[in-house]
Amino acid sequence: MLRSTYFCAVINLSFFDVLKVRQGLTLVFLIGAVLTLFPVPGTAFAGWAANAQWVALAYLFLGLFFLIINRFRLMFVCFGCSAAISFYYQETAQKKEQLPAAPASSLRTNEAEQDADVFRF
Repeated sequence: MLRSTYFCAVINLSFFDVLKVRQGLTLVFLIGAVLTLFPVPGTAFAGWAANAQWVALAYLFLGLFFLIINRFRLMFVCFGCSAAISFYYQETAQKKEQLPAAPASSLRTNEAEQDADVFRF
């Protein structure tokens, strides 16, 4: 009979087996992500929002930690928080980079003027 071997020993952290601890950590992670997305001015979360890419990366590494210790619910919560922060700030950054609309006075309605601009060197 072949016995399977592991690259490293199984990590058993019984602290995360307690239901109240898992629920409390889930709430803390979710509230932290929401306050990072919509910070209250004058709190520590305003600084988190300014460095949201690092907060998203921290959630990603927490998710990997929970993957290693086989706590899948906390892993999915951390990965979800990381994804939410990343997608939200990607969308808000793209909206800020959009160019403003051209003023109506700069638009030409005469076709002859437009054709003349094409052939002008």
